[in-house]
Amino acid sequence: PATYTIKGQVLSQADNQPLSGVEVKMGALTTTTGATGQFEFNNLAQPGKYTLTFSKEDFFEASYSLEFEEATPNQVVSFSITVTMVPFVEGVTPINPTEGGVISIEGDVPVTVTVPAGTVVTDANNQPVTGTINITAVETPDIVTAQTDYNPGLVVLNFEPSGLQFSNPLPIAVENPFETLRFDEIQLEYYNESTNEWEVQEQPITYAGTDNKFNTTINHFSMYKFAVGVRLSILSALDESINVIDSPIENRSITSQNVATIKVQRKSGFDYATPVETVIANAGITGPDASLLNDFVNELARLMFNTSPSLSLVEEEITVNRTIQPNYKLETTGHQTINRRRIQIPIRFISAGGAVNLEFEIHSAGAVTLTFQDLPIDDHGSGGGGSL
Repeated sequence: PATYTIKGQVLSQADNQPLSGVEVKMGALTTTTGATGQFEFNNLAQPGKYTLTFSKEDFFEASYSLEFEEATPNQVVSFSITVTMVPFVEGVTPINPTEGGVISIEGDVPVTVTVPAGTVVTDANNQPVTGTINITAVETPDIVTAQTDYNPGLVVLNFEPSGLQFSNPLPIAVENPFETLRFDEIQLEYYNESTNEWEVQEQPITYAGTDNKFNTTINHFSMYKFAVGVRLSILSALDESINVIDSPIENRSITSQNVATIKVQRKSGFDYATPVETVIANAGITGPDASLLNDFVNELARLMFNTSPSLSLVEEEITVNRTIQPNYKLETTGHQTINRRRIQIPIRFISAGGAVNLEFEIHSAGAVTLTFQDLPIDDHGSGGGGSL
């Protein structure tokens, strides 16, 4: 039967170094990363969707979802990922809801949250909370989900204590990082931990040109995202042959030989059909806004594909379980899926008011499929003469 393998490495965003001691959960399976940050789940028997969660003390939890299509018998399908975890940095603000106050969140995008005076607070069990509350409000990494309508975050905010509810809506103001443009479609989303999906909220996000900020409100503490509307199209994938380094493997002994790994040379990462800088320049965007938009697009692609921004060749050992009989050889051929996606990001120029769709086609390295053949070793060469 076909088998499936998920393997990867966890890095710390603080120094881009391997992160050991990370608990990796996938359904009922659990493992922990070693000194090099590596983990692996192999010999998975079923195709379909798999969701992994990554947990470590003093780090924000991360998750990653992928889906295997059903492979044919006698194949091993392997998918490699890289996950970056962000260290948790507390930003505690004491607020007395009776008096009210303002919480300033420092990060890549400045944010303020206002607690109106006279607000009544209850906890997750609907019990009253009185006195001063130590509120933690920080920017956190986006959580990429497998849902088809996933939208990237201009900013993602995590509020603690989780579950607090407020009688007055809390105004949130997020500074627009651009000077001459803004994202044309943006909405408030709430992260539902029970479903591991983002849910669109009813309260809209409005843009105020007077102070160049986005504004909305929340009524309870959890994780929220100012989500940028993107339009994602899945294009037909490409299929490429890859170099199988360990092929053929011959067994000239009189006993069976077990093969546990096959070394291949595959592509890793993603790339653009047209450079991001070119697409942005063709839209008439220049200066600091062009640089910021370039970073946003690259981060969006990195989050969606969870790999580095280049299609480079890497060597990898894929776990297999093969037995070669005496006087037989194992020939292995490999193919890799190159996924193609089109991403459109609607933007609007602030002064002129005109709108444009920025369009990017991204090619990303997908799963590797190995196909095996067991063939007898033929030592009878053609030509050359001679007798035995």
